[in-house]
Amino acid sequence: MTRPLFLPKQKAARIHEATVQVLEQTGIALDHEEAEALYLGAGAQKDAEGRILLPRAMVQKALGQVSRRIPFFSRDGEKAFVGRRNTTHFGPGSDALYNIDKKTGKLRPSVVADIAENVRVADALSGFEFVMSMALPRDAPQEKLYPLVFAEMAKNTTKPLVVTATSLADIQQIYDLACIISDGPERLRERPFFLAYLEPISPLLLARSIVDRLLFCAEKDIPMLFAAGANCGGGAPITPEGGVVQGGAESLAGLILALLKNENAKFIYGANTSVLDMRTSIVCYGAPEWFRTVAMYADMGKFYGLPSWGTAGCSDSFGIDAQSAMEAFEGILLASQAGTTLAHDVGYLAHGALYDARMLVLSDEMIKRARHLLKGVDLSDDALALDVIDEAARKNTLYLAHPHTLAVFKKALWLPPSYINRRNIADYDYGHDLPGMLSDSVTAILETHRPRPLSEQKIAEIDRYIASI
Repeated sequence: MTRPLFLPKQKAARIHEATVQVLEQTGIALDHEEAEALYLGAGAQKDAEGRILLPRAMVQKALGQVSRRIPFFSRDGEKAFVGRRNTTHFGPGSDALYNIDKKTGKLRPSVVADIAENVRVADALSGFEFVMSMALPRDAPQEKLYPLVFAEMAKNTTKPLVVTATSLADIQQIYDLACIISDGPERLRERPFFLAYLEPISPLLLARSIVDRLLFCAEKDIPMLFAAGANCGGGAPITPEGGVVQGGAESLAGLILALLKNENAKFIYGANTSVLDMRTSIVCYGAPEWFRTVAMYADMGKFYGLPSWGTAGCSDSFGIDAQSAMEAFEGILLASQAGTTLAHDVGYLAHGALYDARMLVLSDEMIKRARHLLKGVDLSDDALALDVIDEAARKNTLYLAHPHTLAVFKKALWLPPSYINRRNIADYDYGHDLPGMLSDSVTAILETHRPRPLSEQKIAEIDRYIASI
């Protein structure tokens, strides 16, 4: 069990009190009749400016009612993992406007083929336990964009999916497609294989469209998160602590509403709180402040007993270089230490605008390295190796030749892939082309890895449905 990194119980309680104060005194802006009726019917108040004020009792009731664990299933209905506090699962991000072409190595607008290829790469990499789209294709009809993206994802991985949508129609159509894949709504309800990424507008605005989607997901038992872009200096205070207070309030407002619609609603707590660069106003994806707020949301998840949402493995750099490696690994390591439940955006470049499949391969190894760094200390007789020490010392021999070394080195050591440079200094002039070697890895995956396919019948049904939109 991971310990809080930044917010032990007393500090978490202070953040919680500030969060409750925001909900009680500032409240939320809302333009949705059903949602307003649900809130007011459960004890909320409406102030003179029309804002909905949520009392402490509503917050406490929701936190006491919501499930502490969310089972995630594969596309084929097999249990993949359980979303809970203290255990971190990594996945990529969504909706990148640009991709690096895998043949030319050039930057270009994302296309539908990028979804299929990137998802297949992520499917092959063990560090990725859930998948997002990694592309917002320019060559797809806008009226069916999000259901088409969902279909491409589902065709190319069996791993659980996190999906985005911009309208109620989008999420309804995604749900219909998921019912086709799951053989009906009841099995999908029992074994959901996707989570809806819902995002209110900071500061504290629950727009009609997002509320429509939240209520639909709650009604259909679709697991969801309600993660605002509460970015410091933009939609939230410049201080990361203030951003976490506001982002937490926005998330809890969504939790309360989801449970008022369906007392069994499945919910992931947290928000996205990075910072705006003070020179360019860009929302930074490699900022240390974001990785700190991810850990703070994880700590608040521990305080509430809830699974948490976060980010890791992403960078503001435009390519695979020292900056992207530094920022990506920093985020992965901090999310792992904090115990963030779902850490998305792994592999993102150019502050959320770009995907390069080579970065997926490199990030996968970063995840393995972080897990190796943070694994528990082994105090077994085999690990302490007292007999081995005694024997080697008495015989004055190197451990390299000892049978114990051969027996346990694969378990004891992190064994790097071939693209990690551990050559002898005599090979100083050796041209170590990391991007080129990563390209070879991507090509090998795409040539050899075949995710478990959907049946031809289901693919035909999916294609017919999308054509009808």
